Amino acid sequence: MLRWLVLLCLLSASALAQEIDAEVYVAIQGATEAEATGDLSKARQLLEAALPQAGNGSLERALVTQRLAYIAIANQRNTQAIDWLREALAQQQLEDAAALQDRQNLARLLVQEQRYPEAVKELEVLPRSDNNRQLLVQAYRQLGQFRKAIPLAEQVVREKPAADDIWYRLLVGMNYELERFDQAVRWQQALLQRAPESADNWRQLASMQSLAGEQVAAAATLRLAREAGIELETTDLENLIALHAHSGAPWQAARLMQALLDEGLLSSSADRLRRLAYLWQSARDYEPALAAWERVARSGNSTDRLQLAWLQYQQRQWQAALATLQAVQPANASQRRQLQSLKQAAEAALARSESGSASSS
Repeated sequence: MLRWLVLLCLLSASALAQEIDAEVYVAIQGATEAEATGDLSKARQLLEAALPQAGNGSLERALVTQRLAYIAIANQRNTQAIDWLREALAQQQLEDAAALQDRQNLARLLVQEQRYPEAVKELEVLPRSDNNRQLLVQAYRQLGQFRKAIPLAEQVVREKPAADDIWYRLLVGMNYELERFDQAVRWQQALLQRAPESADNWRQLASMQSLAGEQVAAAATLRLAREAGIELETTDLENLIALHAHSGAPWQAARLMQALLDEGLLSSSADRLRRLAYLWQSARDYEPALAAWERVARSGNSTDRLQLAWLQYQQRQWQAALATLQAVQPANASQRRQLQSLKQAAEAALARSESGSASSS
């Protein structure tokens, strides 16, 4: 909860009694006592009752509305708190230090309530402390104003290389959103150097490298992580592949999976090879897709051999398709129909090809 006893920053109790209306002073004192006992409801009632005696533009109204704002924050009523803080500041009666703190709290509340345009207006005129700059970067990011957000975050880490990790994470995240994956890799590498014991940092770096088209480097990163004693489960590697596949990047998923298999980080099981084949095929990279299906088909599975033959047929490799079909032993009526249909189509296509070659010669 935000600290709201800002009256202590303004005036001593005796000075306060001389500065403001006696009835308002009594209400403020009563509210202070109620707050001390945790009775925020009573404190709010006392302050609201004093509002009619606190005229616009007065110190009384500034103090009462300010106190009401922080009671609203304590009750997690941020919208009310925003309104009260604005009213307190509008009186222009608070001392500079108190007004500055109120404006900073107002900006934070606006960010929390996702009122980003309003937050930006407040933050752009506040002193550029680290906290204020962080809020401003977050607000710019939410508004899609990356041209303002990224330079500001980069300025912070240039000035203070030891700045909190949040700045580096913001830079990773914003560059990721812009699909500037090479820059995301750069900032994720900085995070990894700060905390090489973090498995998340290794996984994130490998993910960014893969998104940047550096699948071999991503696999090498994961291998180095294991060599460094970082515990990476097989599911971690599988999830990384799935991330690309589900985001509509089957080529990157296939290339990453191939690199992980080549590094020995994943074993070459029939299920994984089958998945690799489908990924290459989804990416329309048919040469490695055929190679993967040929490896899978060696297991003798009729479904896999039919899939290989179909892909060979699609790639106009009719002789190879017919040879593959010769080894298929249908397991049911459906496979027999598929086999017969594909065989007839391949034979007809091969005959047309040979006929065309003979006539042209």
